[in-house]
Amino acid sequence: MREFETISYTEEDGLAVVKLNRPESLNAISFKMAEEFVELARTLAYARNVRVVILTGEGRGFSTGRDLKESTTHTKDMADQYQRYVMSATTLWERLPMPTIAAINGHTFGWGVEITLVCDIRLAAEEATLCFPECSLGIFPGAGGVVWLQRIMPAGQAKELVFTSKRIDGKEAERIGLVNKAHPLDVLMDEAISMAERIRDNGPLGVRGAKKVIDQTLDMPLAQAIEFSNAHRLPLNHTKDFAEALAAFKEKRKPVFTGE
Repeated sequence: MREFETISYTEEDGLAVVKLNRPESLNAISFKMAEEFVELARTLAYARNVRVVILTGEGRGFSTGRDLKESTTHTKDMADQYQRYVMSATTLWERLPMPTIAAINGHTFGWGVEITLVCDIRLAAEEATLCFPECSLGIFPGAGGVVWLQRIMPAGQAKELVFTSKRIDGKEAERIGLVNKAHPLDVLMDEAISMAERIRDNGPLGVRGAKKVIDQTLDMPLAQAIEFSNAHRLPLNHTKDFAEALAAFKEKRKPVFTGE
């Protein structure tokens, strides 16, 4: 993985931590960050050694979304390209084969919320602030947020958040189902890492297969969804990992999975 200017990336024992890294601007998404995030997502799509990814922000914010100050300098072509980048970023991130966990550590607005919506699991600091400000700016969430939000919560609640541009904290986000769980800020990353380690230590073929089936059968008729699930589940009976799991059970030890 190459070094980025606006994103930090660390990886150890199959667990990757991605930090949006413009803390001086509360990790607002600049043109450069949008471009780099797309490249990062494209690279991670082929990272077979990475079993789980945690996405968070450096400093006091997760991300306050579009860098409005920089946006005032964009030409029309730059503005259109920026829109393509942020839309591609959420699409590519949603399609990653490994589980992703958002650790929402602070201010999270606009695109900052949208990118968490395509993470598989969302954890938030109780003190975090989440908001879709776009309608107050005469636009609406443009990176797929209005589509993804209604898949996570009832449409009425989704519309209220978007139409009013109201701010909520992590506790409220948990109450309405926007995040899985809210934690005090000082333990948020510990909780995210603990969850990521539990996922990492399970069989990666099973985890990736489950993610694919859950994501891709959402809108399928039941019979087609079951057929799709069976098509991806049956081959796992004949993997080295499943044989290892059976041997470990017999020998009363923890299995060591290799993804084969």
